[in-house]
Amino acid sequence: MINNVQKKRIQGLLLILPALSIIVIVTVYVIINTFIESLGYIPELSFNNFTFKYYVNLFTDSVFLKSLYFSAKVGFISAILATILGVYTGYYLSRWSNSFVSLLYKLPVLLSYVAAATLIYNTFSDKGLLYHIISTLGISQANVNFIYNSNGVGVILLNIFKGLPFVAFCVAPIFMKADKTYSFVAQNLGCTRFKYILKILLPLAKRSIVTSFLIIFNFNMFTYEGYYYLGPSNPISIGVYAYKTYLNSDLSNRIYGMAINMIMIIISIVLCFLYYNMIKGHGEGEIL
Repeated sequence: MINNVQKKRIQGLLLILPALSIIVIVTVYVIINTFIESLGYIPELSFNNFTFKYYVNLFTDSVFLKSLYFSAKVGFISAILATILGVYTGYYLSRWSNSFVSLLYKLPVLLSYVAAATLIYNTFSDKGLLYHIISTLGISQANVNFIYNSNGVGVILLNIFKGLPFVAFCVAPIFMKADKTYSFVAQNLGCTRFKYILKILLPLAKRSIVTSFLIIFNFNMFTYEGYYYLGPSNPISIGVYAYKTYLNSDLSNRIYGMAINMIMIIISIVLCFLYYNMIKGHGEGEIL
């Protein structure tokens, strides 16, 4: 017999099935088509042989390896900083009830990456807002140009600007609910605020913190706009490298472009698998 809970789940699945089936079909088709073309089979361009030589060539190409390392480094640093600052922000948002602040910190999420990149550029470029503020304070010869920096500082600032509110939005409700449940008891038992945060709040929000990190790391590593508008010309990110390779006048480079895309898809699938394993568990970190 099907109980009420199972019945509601089946009904919910049936309601989303039409839209979900379209998304799944399109996604699977794109992945399969990308994989086939990455093996060198594009009949429209007179490439009719399946081979893994394009993957072999990529992993022996110093430009590709530098791009992959640069994207991973910038994505990881951005995700770590955004997660730490986002958790810190989420904690204070959970304790400070203010509708204006609650709306203000969500605004970066609503901005497109192009608009956010423009804002970062106008603030941190060599003649941007920060430069004029420092010059007004009387500090001459100020060098505050973080744009096109070889270490990707401009991209990191952009990713933090976009990722921080996302992390805060994910953890703030958990902190708020935990405070209502455990704060009074912890204080009565002599627990300091620092120990309360370290021993109770952070373990309760651990799953949300890790999953938020995986989401923004995955996005930061392969995003295109931030690296294209704010990143250096050397090294370039793997996303920009794939785009330029695919648009190369030499049509054989399109296969390399599809191979790079396939590598990005595989890495994303691995990260999605880690994300799924984090959210499928029950019991740990739940607030009763």
